Amino acid sequence: MTTVLLVGSGAREHAIALALSRSGVDIRAHMHRNNPGIASLAAKTTIGDITDYRSLSDISGVDYAIIGPESPIERGLANYLERHDVPCVAPRQEAARIETSKSFARRVLDKVASDANPRYKIVNSIDEMREFERELNLEDLVVKPDGLTGGKGVKIYSEHFSSRDQLEDYAITHLKQRGVVLLEERLEGTEFTVQCFVDGNKLEPMPLVRDYKRAYDSDSGSNTGSMGAYSCPDHGLNFVSGNDMAKALEIMKSTVEGVRKQTTYKYKGILYGQFMKTNGGLKVIEFNARFGDPEAINVLSILDCSLDEICQGIILGDVPEPQFLNKATVCVYVVPDGYPGPSATSDSPITIGDEISSILHYASVYEEQGKVFTTSSRSLAVCGVGDTISEARQMAYNDIRKVSGNIRYRSDIAQGVE
Repeated sequence: MTTVLLVGSGAREHAIALALSRSGVDIRAHMHRNNPGIASLAAKTTIGDITDYRSLSDISGVDYAIIGPESPIERGLANYLERHDVPCVAPRQEAARIETSKSFARRVLDKVASDANPRYKIVNSIDEMREFERELNLEDLVVKPDGLTGGKGVKIYSEHFSSRDQLEDYAITHLKQRGVVLLEERLEGTEFTVQCFVDGNKLEPMPLVRDYKRAYDSDSGSNTGSMGAYSCPDHGLNFVSGNDMAKALEIMKSTVEGVRKQTTYKYKGILYGQFMKTNGGLKVIEFNARFGDPEAINVLSILDCSLDEICQGIILGDVPEPQFLNKATVCVYVVPDGYPGPSATSDSPITIGDEISSILHYASVYEEQGKVFTTSSRSLAVCGVGDTISEARQMAYNDIRKVSGNIRYRSDIAQGVE
């Protein structure tokens, strides 16, 4: 039996564990907190700092590893494991810079698909920052810290600042931390995301997913990790044309080759491209070096082949074409009251009713004495699967009403899509 090390303890990793369990593998889970869903599927679990190699006490007998979150990828966990003869379904630290350094990503795109870049400037000083400010309307400025910020570091002038001084203070803070910050023009258009399995040369796409990042109904409130997402039975989205998809895949293939040329390492694992359709053509918002969350939940819930075979194909450099059910998915996140602010309710019990028809994914929770408790981050993801979006949506919301505690959720995920 194949033994797989799964690193991470969120809903994304629970979705990976569910898909691996359907493939008949032996799962060893390394988590920073005890996710009860993952623990129930794993033959062995360890708890520790997932960015610290020393907390991996025993990797003997592991055939390969899947690293879910970005933080251990950034810290070079794949490099460490491969030095110890454990291949990874995750890129090496050098190749993962496509996510962990926004300036690196823009430079790669300049070489392979420059028209997919917005106007931007990588600045190392206040003077360079002010020079770019003079080139653009202040209302159109976007400030991006160069490194990982948990999806909450990008700030747009018209949404987050009321004066040039506020914008500059924010940019200067990140200049002091890393010595570099990225300034970009604000783009307007429709966003979509493409996720692909990548074996170093070939990319195999997954169904498209549309997510909802704003905290409250009607896309109001601040950005979150995501409050939910949906996918369609035909695996597309009605606002993404065949030409859009072909162009996006062309950009991603060129990016994989560009990363190899820049780093000398082949990109292997999952590549997530976030795109925007604009009047000036298709633009790249960002890349991620792993599954999205909740996008992983949507696509893996309808995976109709062995995830183990896909992972082994990635490692061997010949990933097979994945198969997915022609089903719709609607995923809705349950979050603690106060999320995403500092007043989010932690250490509060959650009760889950009986007869849940949807697929339940545990996120940032922990279990003690048989009870599940919240942290300050997202708690549970409920994913309905059906022949239509309406059917999947009804299933998800029927079941989410069976979850009780100091929690809330958006009521409009996938509303009015059909």
